[in-house]
Amino acid sequence: MKNQSNRHTLSAELIAAYMDGNATAAECRQVLVAIKHDAQLRELLQVSLHVDAEMGLLLQRTNHLPIAAMAANCEEGSVCCLECEKFILRQHGIDYDEQQLLDNAIRQGWLKENGTALHNVGRHLEQAGLIAVRQYESSIQDIISALQRGDNVIVAVDGGELLGNIQLERMEDVYMGTWPDHTVVVVDCNLETDTITIFDPNSPNPTDTYGLSQFANAWADSKNYLVTIKNYKDMTNYNPKPIDVSDVILEEDVTELREAIAENAHEIWAIERMQQGWTYGPERNDELKHNPCMVPYSKLPESEKEYDRQMAMQTIKLMKKLGYDLVKREDTALYDTLLRRLRYSTQTFLCPNCSKHGKNTPVYKHQAFCDVCGHDLSDVDWTIYDTF
Repeated sequence: MKNQSNRHTLSAELIAAYMDGNATAAECRQVLVAIKHDAQLRELLQVSLHVDAEMGLLLQRTNHLPIAAMAANCEEGSVCCLECEKFILRQHGIDYDEQQLLDNAIRQGWLKENGTALHNVGRHLEQAGLIAVRQYESSIQDIISALQRGDNVIVAVDGGELLGNIQLERMEDVYMGTWPDHTVVVVDCNLETDTITIFDPNSPNPTDTYGLSQFANAWADSKNYLVTIKNYKDMTNYNPKPIDVSDVILEEDVTELREAIAENAHEIWAIERMQQGWTYGPERNDELKHNPCMVPYSKLPESEKEYDRQMAMQTIKLMKKLGYDLVKREDTALYDTLLRRLRYSTQTFLCPNCSKHGKNTPVYKHQAFCDVCGHDLSDVDWTIYDTF
């Protein structure tokens, strides 16, 4: 009886939103609580995960980065990222107007209804003249080094795990995957006491101190996302840290795009240089605006072609690393369905099952199921039905 009552508290729409990753933080916790008490619901979600894996919807080989995560999607509100930025502005003695910051975040698209995306953490600080350096797969030592330099540090975490809600958060990790929903400012990290001290916008305290292991578990959900805020003009210490895409494996048909993308990139570069007054010259001359690469792609030296190819491949790999996929339109079931409907668009029939219930639902030749009632049309003799 308990299981049944739990299931009835969840609508089919809520379960579908949860499984598609479109539920809010509060809705996700509602589902997780139900999962805890409902064995049949747990089985349903486990089966769904296995089906997704079989269909290739869960890509296991690539360690995806949560760029789509909303780093302020927490129950207490959706402005924790903004509060972290305000905290750092105060640390640097930079005046600000709270309402203007909020309005600007909304206008720029940094703050949305469900929070702030990871790649937009620190945008107001950049506008204030500070330097923001973003990186994934960081370490505790990276935090310590930044603090020792006098830099500010913002990290994205799973708010529930940070507070120690272990059982519920473990279920969330199993059924939703690891996902950050909160940002905090790290103000101190002490390896001797094995603790870390943070400014947490959701806490009534000026700062809070946690054990390093508890913090590390919460931080891991963002793939150790770190935003370092610097306040100096010396660029000699710049240390580029591109996202590692070495674990990304591209399908053969995507690899074939490499040359087309590389050639188009060269064409874009060349037309921009032409508009700036550059022309071909056997040697580069900045004063005369001569460049030996102002030639068709096919005439480029192999070293220049390889540079363009690498840029193309690294871009495609980065997209996959961030959780996106390039899918050839002709290979999708949707495209196949639309193509068949266009081919038989002049031959419209009525769904026999809908007709029994007084509805005139148009269906198309070789359509597998009715869009309205879901009736199986595979065995239909299309010659016996009147056109619509």
